[in-house]
Amino acid sequence: MLLKELISLPIYANAKVVAGHEGIRNTVQSVNIMDAPDIIHYLKPQELLLTTGYAMKDQPGALLSLVTSMAEVGCAGLAIKTKRFLQEVPEDVLRCAEKLQFPIIELALDQSLGDLSNYSLSHILEKRTGELHYALTTHKQFSQMIMQGKSTEDVIEELSLLINSPVILMDSQASLMFRSQSISEELYLKLLPELESIMQAPSPHSSYTIPILSPHFSGTHDARIELLPIATFQLEGFLIALTSNSSKHFSNLTKHALEQAANVIGLELMKNQAVKERSRRYKNEFFSDFVDGLITSEQELMHRSKNYGLLGHPVYISVVAKRDTSFEPERSDGALETDGRMISERDRHYNLLKSEFSKLDLRFVLFTKNDYFCFLVALHASQDVTAGKESKFMTQLKQMVSNLNELHGIPISLGIGNPVLQLPHIPLSYKEAVEALQTGYDARKTQFVQPYRAKNFNNLLRLIPKEELKEYYEETFKDLLSIEGKERSDLLKTLSTFYNTHCQLAETAKQLFVHRNTVTYRLDKCERLTCRDLRDPVESLRFRIAFSMESLLLTE
Repeated sequence: MLLKELISLPIYANAKVVAGHEGIRNTVQSVNIMDAPDIIHYLKPQELLLTTGYAMKDQPGALLSLVTSMAEVGCAGLAIKTKRFLQEVPEDVLRCAEKLQFPIIELALDQSLGDLSNYSLSHILEKRTGELHYALTTHKQFSQMIMQGKSTEDVIEELSLLINSPVILMDSQASLMFRSQSISEELYLKLLPELESIMQAPSPHSSYTIPILSPHFSGTHDARIELLPIATFQLEGFLIALTSNSSKHFSNLTKHALEQAANVIGLELMKNQAVKERSRRYKNEFFSDFVDGLITSEQELMHRSKNYGLLGHPVYISVVAKRDTSFEPERSDGALETDGRMISERDRHYNLLKSEFSKLDLRFVLFTKNDYFCFLVALHASQDVTAGKESKFMTQLKQMVSNLNELHGIPISLGIGNPVLQLPHIPLSYKEAVEALQTGYDARKTQFVQPYRAKNFNNLLRLIPKEELKEYYEETFKDLLSIEGKERSDLLKTLSTFYNTHCQLAETAKQLFVHRNTVTYRLDKCERLTCRDLRDPVESLRFRIAFSMESLLLTE
């Protein structure tokens, strides 16, 4: 209870505050009696000390030191029974207490310190019991509202009526979730800049005074707010109550009501989060089964796709997003599942990505699979999503990547698959988007937007180990490679030109600036050395593949 409430009890009828009047609003948690000069080592914050001053009657400076130390500890005050061992409190002690706003109370001789201590503690405990009963009652009241199907907004309204103050609920990003009817739109907008500043502080306090002129507060120019965090497995937001600053502090009962409302709202948000997570898990399981080819029935695909609005669109395209952590140490899957902060961060990324993509004015469904966020975009035939450098779609995606990094500190990259015309072909677009994303990472790029590019023949050859390429090349040309110097060069060049001109002898001779008979002679020699029919389609394909490998073998 407050010190001013405690000393207003009948047993303190003849007590008098002689210094530190500004501190009588200090909270008193307990009462102690001084019987030793080193009592300061045993005192706790918000403790009222009762003493006769016997331990300091022969040490004039000890009392001054005690007052200074008690103020540093955060004690509630010092009550001295004067006219017994100390005739009066020294002037220097009174001046010090006034400066520190530390209350000093003179006690009358008619009450013993034991009686004062017992009586005070009894009332503190009685008041505490009343507060606990009030807290249980309000918690039960708010809980029953939720169990009866009432919304969080109804709890906010009931809390506002209970404490007779406007109440606001804001999320962790300082966006409004609910506000009671007792606060006008005009007043809320006036308070918003200050509220955003407070909530974005590294460690928000519980109470603030905000200068504001509003008729709601009966002419006062200051509003006082009480701020309570609401947390589940992460910080969800803040419950904020407002009152006139003329009262200086919320009562303990009001604070208890706020705490119980915050607890109930936190549990309700956790329940809603669990429902949302379950729904999201079903959605992601469908998508994973779909792109992994586990949905083999067209009827099942149509039935499950219907839940997400994927039917009846002429064009689909996949966009895969991933946080740029490719070059950082990998975290194990177990660490991701057990680390609440990582789960919370992933959920934040999901919501921010969904919010930013919504600004593109495209119909989409957001799925997650492993470390990927996949936007499955359903388009009208008239919508242009050409993955060219100048397309509007590419420009919008690049702006989204930039916004996520600059505004939210999330470095993210995107891969884009090719458009498909039928729902069953979506897995192909998804795999192309993942491949495009990996292509960007292979090039050591970050914060990029990478459209899918089909692999040419050389890209496919690069997937084959160098040793196998070399073995295939040498087996194809056999003894031809054992010839040294210009002759080998002439034979290989003639054979390559022969295939490039579609096996036309005259055109080959023309491009090589040699006689047709020379070309015939060289080709016959190539057949003898390689033991292969140059005009056979299978052997022709083999030679062409081997010539394509030359550049890869020379560069690697």
